[in-house]
Amino acid sequence: MDDNEKGNDLFWVAVKGLSPEKALAALKMEYADGAEACDVPGFPDVDDGQFSERIFSAQLADDWLLLFGSIDEIDHQRLIRLARLGPTFVGHKFRSGCFAEAHWYAEGREVWSVDYDFESRGRDDQLQIEGKLPEQLAAIIGEAYRAVAMQIGRDNGIDILFEVPGKLSKAICGFSPHEPLPDGFRWSMLQPIGGMPEPAPAPHGWLSRLFGRR
Repeated sequence: MDDNEKGNDLFWVAVKGLSPEKALAALKMEYADGAEACDVPGFPDVDDGQFSERIFSAQLADDWLLLFGSIDEIDHQRLIRLARLGPTFVGHKFRSGCFAEAHWYAEGREVWSVDYDFESRGRDDQLQIEGKLPEQLAAIIGEAYRAVAMQIGRDNGIDILFEVPGKLSKAICGFSPHEPLPDGFRWSMLQPIGGMPEPAPAPHGWLSRLFGRR
């Protein structure tokens, strides 16, 4: 599955040992209405109008619960708060801005982070690393730097360091936004309890807009 299939902006959180029921309770959400929005194979087009700004969930192997979407900063923080409920990986990629990051939380606190930000730093050969990664994860970063030094992938337009957060995610919870989905992957769309709020009706005519009438 390539980035076009996954959407340009994707934020995801994987929590070890968290049940869907506890996640829904913590988020004050429920499964969206309609069979077509629940337990669906493949991957939603998170940048599509009907799915943008929506949160989805999926069960991964080894008791990992994945929550994801093309969502705003407020929802980023909502999902990160789930780190209080179990060991948690947090990932974010934005293809258009050449930005990707990975974070690991234990007991609700961030232990380490890795980010790639070509837009801010203006270079494609650098990762910002905070904290100490386990040896097997540090090896993934070392391998990526060696590939960059050998200019592997450059002729094909592959940004190796940009994909590192996804590789870390794959190693930890089995999900990467740059690789085929795990076998049996199925997603469910979430909504606030009681359903999504109705959008405010648009004003009619310039007088209505001027005086705030509907």
